[in-house]
Amino acid sequence: MIKMILANAIFMVLFSFSALSDELALSFSEVSKLPIHSFEQDKAKANIVAFVGGKGLKNNQGKSKNFLVHQKHTFIAAGLNFYLFPNWSKNEKATYKLRASEDRARRILNLVKGIGKRNILPTYLVGFSRGSVDAARFSKLFADYIKGVVLASAVYTNPSRKAQHYSMERVLGSKANVSVLVAHHEKDRCHVTPFFYAKGFFDELKAPRKTLLSYKDGETSGRECGPLNHHGFEGIQVQVANDIAKWIAADSAK
Repeated sequence: MIKMILANAIFMVLFSFSALSDELALSFSEVSKLPIHSFEQDKAKANIVAFVGGKGLKNNQGKSKNFLVHQKHTFIAAGLNFYLFPNWSKNEKATYKLRASEDRARRILNLVKGIGKRNILPTYLVGFSRGSVDAARFSKLFADYIKGVVLASAVYTNPSRKAQHYSMERVLGSKANVSVLVAHHEKDRCHVTPFFYAKGFFDELKAPRKTLLSYKDGETSGRECGPLNHHGFEGIQVQVANDIAKWIAADSAK
């Protein structure tokens, strides 16, 4: 009897995990030539659209070393629908200029509208590193379509020739019309994502609701702007993902 109970318990855990792991490859012609890798569930609390950093997502498989992709099942297990935003094609590179463009924002809008036809849940844009430019720019142009944005290891005041015009101070400014979560490591050493300016940006920001999550723990085994460092929340990825998910769940209920 005990063996049977344990077997049933194990089956239920595996079944639940399997249900969370069912992936959809959605297709929206006005969003991308690449599939939209998505995870949906019946009792979700909110939708999140994830934007990876670097040159963006440019493969059919939805593969990336990015924090958001690594932790997608953490977000799903917390009761969120997950949609991974890709580049237009395999050949497109998501430069800062492209991410700040109205054309890219309209592609995001097409995805948000498409999600809105699938469910009526509030939608949040979660931008990591360079992906923060996507989230911030969209929130300035189309705030009415989303509930909030999460700026994780986002771009702030910096000396980079490529990135200096795309800081949150410039793209989003000092006023947001949606809820804003800033998640940042205090020891982030990436030259375009300094915590000092992240804190200053948050202090000056006016928004319906805003929250700052800062971190001190973790590991550093890779390059400063890569996933295996404080910039990518190495060693504390699950904790950060759970914190972000809890914030979204709480905010969506308001």
